[in-house]
This record gives sequence, C-alpha cells and structure tokens, in this order.
Amino acid sequence: MQKILVMNDFDIIKRPRPARLLDMLKGYYELYAIAPSLSPIEGVKTFSYPAIKRAKDRSREENLILHQRLKNNDFMALIFTQERLKILDIFKTIPKMDLIIIEDITLLPFGIEYIKKHPQTRLMIDLREFYPLEYENDAKWMATFGKFFQFLCEQYLKYVDIALCVSKGIAKRYKKDFGLDSKIFYSFPPFHNYNPSPLSQPISLIYHGFLSTDRNSQNLIKLAKSLDERFHIYIMGLSNQAGFLESLKTNLTDNISFIEPVEMNEIINFTQQFDIGLLTLSPNSFNNANAMPNKFFEYIQARLAVISTPIPSIIPWMKQYKFGKCAKGFEAKDLARCLNKLSNEEILDFKMSSNKAAHKLNTLENQKKILDIIKNLLDSNQSIS
Repeated sequence: MQKILVMNDFDIIKRPRPARLLDMLKGYYELYAIAPSLSPIEGVKTFSYPAIKRAKDRSREENLILHQRLKNNDFMALIFTQERLKILDIFKTIPKMDLIIIEDITLLPFGIEYIKKHPQTRLMIDLREFYPLEYENDAKWMATFGKFFQFLCEQYLKYVDIALCVSKGIAKRYKKDFGLDSKIFYSFPPFHNYNPSPLSQPISLIYHGFLSTDRNSQNLIKLAKSLDERFHIYIMGLSNQAGFLESLKTNLTDNISFIEPVEMNEIINFTQQFDIGLLTLSPNSFNNANAMPNKFFEYIQARLAVISTPIPSIIPWMKQYKFGKCAKGFEAKDLARCLNKLSNEEILDFKMSSNKAAHKLNTLENQKKILDIIKNLLDSNQSIS
C-alpha cells in the first residue's frame, strides 16, 4: 500500500480540513501524520514535535527576538526553529513516502528537504488562504510577517507538484502572483443523515467560529438590536484577540445568547437544532472577500437556512442551491433588513433546499475527487520513473 504523510503546524484533529482529508484517505493509503502536540488519530501513524509558542505565550524577550529576525529578513531562523527541527529527526524514522501533503505553508521547506533525499516522493500543498495578505489591514504585520509569507511563497511554491485551494478567487491570486496552478477543493464536511428540524419559536439563529474585528463579529451584537422579536441569536465562538470576546458580552439585548463551544466533530450535530446559520464577513480584506468558511458548509449539512453578507465567494452558491439569501450590504442593518423580511415559509423552504444540497456537498463527494487527484499524481510519477 502506498504511503502518504500529512504535515500540519497545529494539532490536526482540531483543524477541519486536514482532519477530514485524513478520514477520506483511510483504507486507500498507509497514512502518517506529523504535527505539534498531535493527538492520536485512529488508522494513522502519528508523530509530534514541540509546539511553537504563540503570541500570547511568548515573553517580552522572545517577542523582541522574533521581531528583530523579521526586521532583518532572517526568515530561515523563523522556518527552521528549534521545535520544528525535530521534524528532520522524525523523517529518519519513517519509511519512504510516496506523497507528502503540506497543510501549513510554514512546513513546506521541510517537505522540500525530504524531497531532496527522496526525489521520487511527490509533494502537495493545501492552501487555505492567500498567506501574504492574511492580515493585510495591519501595516505592522504586512511589514514583518507579510514579508515572511511572501518569501515562503516566492522561494518554495515552485517546488510543489500539485496545489489544492479553497476558492476560485484565492487560486487566481496564487496564479497571478506566483504562477501556481491549483485545483479547487472545498471544505465539505461529512454527510449527516438528517431531516430539517421544525421551525423554533422564537426562530433561532446560530453563529459559530472565531470572533474578531476583521471578521466583523461585532455586527452580531448590532444585528440583535435591529431584529424582530421573533428571532433569537446564539453565538458559539472563540477569539484569539485579547479581550474581544469579553467586550462582545457587554450590554447584550434579551434576544442574544452566548453558548459554550462544542468539539469540532459535534458542531453539525449540535447546530441541527437551530434554524438559520449566519455569515458576517465583509470584503475588508482579500482573504475575507474570497473565503469559503467551514461554517458555511457545516450550516448546510445541519440543514439550516443560510443568511450571509454578499461576499463574492458566497453569492454563486446561494443562487445555485437556493438555501438562503445574501443581504444587500455588509452592515448589521443590511442583515437585519434581510432577516426581518423573511416569512416562516421562506425559512422552511431554505432548510429544505439545504437538505437537498447536503446530499451533494459532503466528504463523500470530496473523497472521489481527492482520490482521483492523488491517484493521477502518483500514477504519473510511476510512468516517469
């Protein structure tokens, strides 16, 4: 059985896209995974290296060293950190791989180091966003980490055999800036055999996921104040922005509630009880304008109606599958106007359309695509050799 190694710079089971990818490959390939502080994964041989400290955990001195390296363009020291160097030791303990799949671009140089010693191994990268513009509205970030990710893309993307990408807009940008061709691979969740739940009283709206200013999460609070009394918003979210979640919880109206997050693999089952899933992104950055959020497809699998701001990446899906509506604009008042105009019958129709779409937009469909992509890649490699 051919061997595939998946590499991620976060615990894989806490990231939907790589976790689902491994599930889709089980039984077809012998699977290996490398990630920091990696949780056990059934059917996968796992290897861990120490987690790199995130911003909130670094000391003042560590932050000064980091930013000095960024200022000096000392990017190799940021890639080959003391923690990640253990990956090179792990490489020595595993059998020869047929394919390496990189799930975080910071690990791409390690994949290339492996290829240098095993030139028959193919290399795939999964691009979840356009990395050089991750925080494009932050001038300090663009002058430091933005340059770092630009360097990674310029120096290393040319070595990959095949790239996956989350949306057409992001794929086009990688082609334009780096000459990289990629295949679109959406983040469809596993199929759940549900029927749409009856309409709640009051009608329940759910938002789940990360909360931050760049995602316009404050619009959820503003939205609640403009909604008809027949609606109630539930927010199930986390934030890595210090104090932001706490700030959202001040001066709440009676029609909004914060609820505790559930495990990633329980999200769809838990949210199936709600009526409407909310998306609040605005085109305030390139990545937000072209995002295909995991929650979008999870709402559909939970058989919810979907109400979204009119970001370009979402509009075509609404038109094709008719499981919801996009507001006319990106402000809370636009979302409120869209929701307040909905009849109960329309919401139920949207939920029924989600039910139809859920039978197609799931990992069963994705599995066929990824297995074909990998088979063609590995078969072409064998014909060359």
